Amino acid sequence: MEEDSHINELTLSQLSSTQLQSIDNPFKKIIQFIKFHFVQNPFESFVLQNEANDCSLIAKFQKTVDIDLSNTPELSISSLSLNAVHIPHPLETYLLKNHSDKDDEVRKDLQDTPIVLFIHGLGGQISQFEPLMALFSQCSEIWGVDLPGFGNSRSDFKGSIGKSITELSEEDSRKISTSVNSMAWDDFKTDNIVEILYTWISQYIPKGKKLVIIGHSMGTHLTIKLVKRLDQDKVEAIVLLSPPALSSSTGTVVSKPPSVLKFFSYVPSIFNSFRIWDRLPGFESKSVLRQLIPETNIFNKLRQLRWNLDVNSSIVLKYVNNFQKASNSELLTTVSKIHHDDESEQSDNFRKVLIVGGTNDVMTPPKAIFDMESLVNSNFDKPLAKAIEIKDVGHSILLSKPEFTSGTVINFIEQNCPERLHLSPAWVLRVKADISGDKWGLKNEMKWMALQPISTNIVRKNGKDVAPLLGMKTLREGDSNHSPKILESIFYDESGNPKHSSFNGQLIAVIDISHDIPPYSPNTFKFVKYYKCATVSKVVPDSGSIRRFIRLIDDILESTDIEDPLIVVHCHYGFNRTGFLICCYLIEKLGWSVQEAVDGYKMAKAPGIKHPHFIDALYVRYES
Repeated sequence: MEEDSHINELTLSQLSSTQLQSIDNPFKKIIQFIKFHFVQNPFESFVLQNEANDCSLIAKFQKTVDIDLSNTPELSISSLSLNAVHIPHPLETYLLKNHSDKDDEVRKDLQDTPIVLFIHGLGGQISQFEPLMALFSQCSEIWGVDLPGFGNSRSDFKGSIGKSITELSEEDSRKISTSVNSMAWDDFKTDNIVEILYTWISQYIPKGKKLVIIGHSMGTHLTIKLVKRLDQDKVEAIVLLSPPALSSSTGTVVSKPPSVLKFFSYVPSIFNSFRIWDRLPGFESKSVLRQLIPETNIFNKLRQLRWNLDVNSSIVLKYVNNFQKASNSELLTTVSKIHHDDESEQSDNFRKVLIVGGTNDVMTPPKAIFDMESLVNSNFDKPLAKAIEIKDVGHSILLSKPEFTSGTVINFIEQNCPERLHLSPAWVLRVKADISGDKWGLKNEMKWMALQPISTNIVRKNGKDVAPLLGMKTLREGDSNHSPKILESIFYDESGNPKHSSFNGQLIAVIDISHDIPPYSPNTFKFVKYYKCATVSKVVPDSGSIRRFIRLIDDILESTDIEDPLIVVHCHYGFNRTGFLICCYLIEKLGWSVQEAVDGYKMAKAPGIKHPHFIDALYVRYES
């Protein structure tokens, strides 16, 4: 795993400006274009070296899958190795550590709980689903795979492939690249990619296990065709994010790409040259702005460009020239194959298909989502589809609005899937409570009880500079010393009026950075707001997590007019991840040195950041 280096907004803006100046007239642009073919562009080299293509969650649960295709005559290969991610159900992990007489009952319930499966689109990769995966991993088992040639299922691991948090062994890298390179042209036909997905599911997911499938862009058409291929009632619901329009024809339709793309397939180097020309403006290139709106922040543009740089031109041409659109009739067949609840288990909602698009999506305009909704709902006796348009986002909706999009999806699943499926974090919490005998049980409770509940103000220069952040251990509902109610009582009276405390400032928000469901109810808070910004336990937060955290802090502080506002942050014990992220904010936004930030947190909540590699990561990120 590579250490994170720090890229601040000013650095990115300066790099972007320098890149734009280098092509600000036609002659200079042509010179840069020619140089690009012989020497790696410094701007793109910086992006590749400093921005990882994946994230900590994907790296922690990475798995290489070997798919036996010997019984699929449609394909020219007998096996295929791909990069995948598999996150076990949280209760499976919990049961390994906590045994009770209810284990068999819980395991039986888990058999009924669907696996949430993710399918990305053309040029995409599974790491693009990270916000949704983090949310669903609190209540379900997760599977996802990088399609052949994309993400870390790449055809070539040699040369300048860029930074990655995932550590693939040399053996796995060799297996993946060799098998992808063995694929023939026709193996990339859409129906054959579906056959690969179908075989992967058959070999890695238990036969009786149900699925909820979430696809993005081209992945939505793969989803439609895949459900049609799976057994009746195998799938409980599907989510289609930014779907391309369907074909109005019946049956399988081979989309005819422009003849120029057919030509490019014979000489992919020319297509690659067009892509280079397109990327010359860097963050302002059409290749980035096709995915995002122009007003998006520079960090999202960086992320999108990094993903774009992972795309192999030859692989894209194989997919595009073989792409077979899903048709209206295929969508209707798919919906008919999704499990429909018995009358006894139906809620007031019947919808099984969620279709989400962005208002500013120029690649797959949002008209398609409403056309699909109308098609489904006019052909069944119940409204089975729901379309939702998200404002001010383009094609990469999970990059632009991760929290809102993820919340929209999980709310739909919770509201429309029957309770027996247990697709709810609340059910997981109830089961843990039944097993432990305590609704608000804690891991290592004695250790938790012995710790300082909340830090003092974090300061430097003998108290001259006071940070707007505090650190604490997680709260516990109903605890006599450290509960939501007691925390608020330090800062507010029973009527919600601010009161004098030992802290310099007034608490306005709690940020929970733990990966798990908290051992307290956020609804208990009356006077402060609760926010979730999940990070992976025992792992140094990656660049994406750090940016989300800092952006959340800035948004909270900008939205209040309270003088000297304070925000308290917690993981479980409040040492490593909490201290690390607080230090990142102090360094990036307030200008503290690494030493000042580390010492400041140590003084406020001894012993501060305990794991040396978290402190080392701060120095590597900000002072290397």
